Amino acid sequence: MGFFDALFGRTRLKRPNFDAMFRLSAAQSDLEAKGVPLDGKAGICCRPAEEQAFSDAFAQAQQVAELYAKEHGLSLDAPVDAEGYRWIVLSGGAPDDVITGLHAAADTLEGQGYGGALLAALFRLRDRGGVTYLVYNYKRARFYPFRPTAGRDREEAREIQLQAMLSDIVPIEPDLERWYPIWESPL
Repeated sequence: MGFFDALFGRTRLKRPNFDAMFRLSAAQSDLEAKGVPLDGKAGICCRPAEEQAFSDAFAQAQQVAELYAKEHGLSLDAPVDAEGYRWIVLSGGAPDDVITGLHAAADTLEGQGYGGALLAALFRLRDRGGVTYLVYNYKRARFYPFRPTAGRDREEAREIQLQAMLSDIVPIEPDLERWYPIWESPL
């Protein structure tokens, strides 16, 4: 933050880190070997900004994802969740294609100056007996497992098991307090 930013009370959003998210593509065979492969459905979540420029940037990111989806036979959805967060969700194809398509959309937001609005990427896993997600926190460049159950509860024991299983595959967030739940996601 510069002097004038501090003087006038402006803050700059922290830029997202995309590097670790791309490691997920290379880690697919390891995830399958551990019994928790990606199922080919994932999404990115953004905190909306009030200004029209954000809406334009988000629309451009959505167009990039739509073009990519058409080219690779994916389905695209762009819902707004109950909390007002905006999503771009890709599904129906190879996990590599889904990851790359979401990266292209996120990179478009970053290029328009709204990378700081990216909160998380959510990847659905095929896990035994329930829905499990691998959440990527853009600001921390780390993953964590999230296993919601009925109501607003989570299966913490399974999340800890997954942390141990996945820590040698992808960078896992060590601080459990930063394992934020993402309730009622559109995935």
